[in-house]
Amino acid sequence: MKRVLDFLLSAAGLILLAPIFLIAAVAVRLDSPGPVFFRQRRMGRYLRPFPMFKFRTMVHNAAEIGPGITVGRDPRITRVGHFLRQTKIDELPQLWNVLCGDMSLVGSRPELEQYVMMYAQDYRSILKARPGITDVASIVYRDESDLLAQSGDPEETYVHVVLPDKIRMARHYTRDASLLNDLRLITATLVFLIYPDKAFDRLLAAMGRHRVAITAALQAMLFAAANVAAFALRFDGTVPATEFRMFLHTVGLVVVIRMIWAQAFGLFRSVWRFTGVRDLESILATTTLSSLTILLGVATIHAFSPYSRAVIVLDWVLCNCLLGGIRILRRFHETVKNAALLRKKVLVVGCGDSTEPVLRDIANNRFKDYRVIGLVNGDPNLKGMRIHNVPVLGTRDELERILQECDPDEVIIACSSGPGDRREEIVDSCRKSGKPFRIVPDLRDVLIGREIPELTRSFEADDLLFREPIRSDGTDLATQFANRPVMITGAGGSIGSEITRQIAACHPSRVILFEKHENSLYEIERALRLAGYGSEIEPVIGDVTDAQRVDKVMAKFQPEFVFHAAAYKHVPMMERNAREAYKTNVLGTRTVAEAAIRHGAGHFVLISTDKAVEPVSVMGMTKRIAELAVQGLQNGGGTRLCTVRFGNVLESSGSVIPLFREQIERGGPVTVTHPDATRLFMTIPEAVQLILHAATLGKGGEVFVLDMGKPVRILDMAHALIRLYGFRPGRDIRIVFTGLRPGEKLYEKLFNDNEQIWKTTHPKILMATTGAPEEEKHEEVRNLTRAVAAATRINTLADVGLLPEVPV
Repeated sequence: MKRVLDFLLSAAGLILLAPIFLIAAVAVRLDSPGPVFFRQRRMGRYLRPFPMFKFRTMVHNAAEIGPGITVGRDPRITRVGHFLRQTKIDELPQLWNVLCGDMSLVGSRPELEQYVMMYAQDYRSILKARPGITDVASIVYRDESDLLAQSGDPEETYVHVVLPDKIRMARHYTRDASLLNDLRLITATLVFLIYPDKAFDRLLAAMGRHRVAITAALQAMLFAAANVAAFALRFDGTVPATEFRMFLHTVGLVVVIRMIWAQAFGLFRSVWRFTGVRDLESILATTTLSSLTILLGVATIHAFSPYSRAVIVLDWVLCNCLLGGIRILRRFHETVKNAALLRKKVLVVGCGDSTEPVLRDIANNRFKDYRVIGLVNGDPNLKGMRIHNVPVLGTRDELERILQECDPDEVIIACSSGPGDRREEIVDSCRKSGKPFRIVPDLRDVLIGREIPELTRSFEADDLLFREPIRSDGTDLATQFANRPVMITGAGGSIGSEITRQIAACHPSRVILFEKHENSLYEIERALRLAGYGSEIEPVIGDVTDAQRVDKVMAKFQPEFVFHAAAYKHVPMMERNAREAYKTNVLGTRTVAEAAIRHGAGHFVLISTDKAVEPVSVMGMTKRIAELAVQGLQNGGGTRLCTVRFGNVLESSGSVIPLFREQIERGGPVTVTHPDATRLFMTIPEAVQLILHAATLGKGGEVFVLDMGKPVRILDMAHALIRLYGFRPGRDIRIVFTGLRPGEKLYEKLFNDNEQIWKTTHPKILMATTGAPEEEKHEEVRNLTRAVAAATRINTLADVGLLPEVPV
């Protein structure tokens, strides 16, 4: 059926659009030398290449002098080419491809072979159907060249950002392909081509702060136009001379009266794109009261020349239509501009009237990515009826059948949590079907203060500590770091980025952000500049294992404080990547510490972990070696080297809290390794503030340990987080125990058995000392290094230079 429709419409298009073809061909030929048509090899159905035709919009040798994609105002585009591209007339020759069977009217856009081969597996599925002239991506990316022009590397952006998104849209189209959907896409394409949404947006933006005056003037013109039209309609277009004189004498008065009432009802200050029933009530009140005033006013002023009552009635009707119509047009513009062609299929499940506000919000484009395919209601009498043109598919007792038949992408549950609530049954049905769901709180529940089960509930990390947050006076820190250069390695990580924030607030002379990963460095640099610290920030890309790079940076900036936060910290991941853990956590630490000493840094601070205490994992072993290496480098010189050891921090990358949040928002289950597993927790700001205090306490060679309070069961934390979302652990959200992962312990501690604990001048910072002889420390390093070497399956410690022993 689709092929027949393609053949008929393409043939009709080629015939009916022949004049446009002729004009375009002549314009292309006259504008620049070369052929009229551009022919390019594209990938078609079943990955078979075919020649795709377009009107030539570029200079003849464009492919030889530029990239395969077009960016912004590409100089290769001809004058006529700009117009053809803007109007999409350049795509019309593809009707011939459709007629020949290489393409369809609707389908994923055919790509160049080089791009298809990059995503061959995806395209094998997508190109089981013919590619098309238009699809969702063609509309969404209709300004693709302008978008790519904003990128530093347009081709890289196209290949790794735009093209994957187009593939995603193509897969959705393939999944939901139907004749009705094709007709919808063709209609949408024509609307977006014809409707001047950008020009209208520019006009609205130009109105700016004069919006009230402009809307008042516009409505005054509408009042005048309605009055003119009322006289014309009353007298069938031929207004008698006496009535015409009456019109001339009264039109000004009519407009003034209507404007006064319009001002009284706030019509000049209403925001048209949010027009609703209340606005229409104001319009009706304005026109009715102003019409009565006009009738009385004209009767008083022109007592001997009666004003036609039919004109007043017609004027009233026309004013209502014009004032309401212009507001509806404004809303139509917003609807067209924000129309989402690729929308999730959503089933709304509710009780009573709770579904109606949800439907209204979605219909008003507040949730433009959703398309409601049906309602499930508690009232059996509504089955088969429609609410806001959405069919009621059945009752909650039929939910499992409806989920199977409709196959929605998501379920929205809109139920009050009062007596007789069956929300748990609805959630269970969604889970059984594997459908993600969201719960919308009922307004009545909000107003009476009832607990609301939101899926996007916000909370503070402090809520999960099971203790009072640590409050530390940071006023003395400002004097320690003010007007001094400070360097942070791993500045884009969870701890490193918070150190940079707190250090920047102390107004140092320079903050050197040393980071291996460019995206993380970009994010923290941008955040600091937005916070007003731009002049003090120096972002540096570099690897802590690159001794030359570290040395060059230290020599250039001469930092007085060095905070070494760069490390690999994911325990199971490092079990599988032991060499990299050793290189970064051990050799990288030594490289940075030695450079700090060499260039006269006043303080070097190693950020360590409780995993380094009696370590059983590769990550813990490498961090313990790093601790010992830093102690061994303290030779009484000018640089004071110390270590700060602490446990887990809430909401850091790779920690349990982000994982739990993701699992809860997905509807569960929440995975916990063991019911008795415990960990020590702090918030990131708490830990960093204590790290900064410890840095100022260090005299050289110390291992400072942060007092983190009592250990917390991971299971208790999971329960607390589930409750913060408004669910009941084990009932609304299941908890599954997965077992300890490689390298993990049931519980962690902050001190070795042979370490002595000393208090410091800060109540939340302790100090660990051993008093062990140097030879014993050397032996500990050798044993730990052998254990890491065993994990890497290396027989010799110094094999290919990967695991040299680190002296202490």
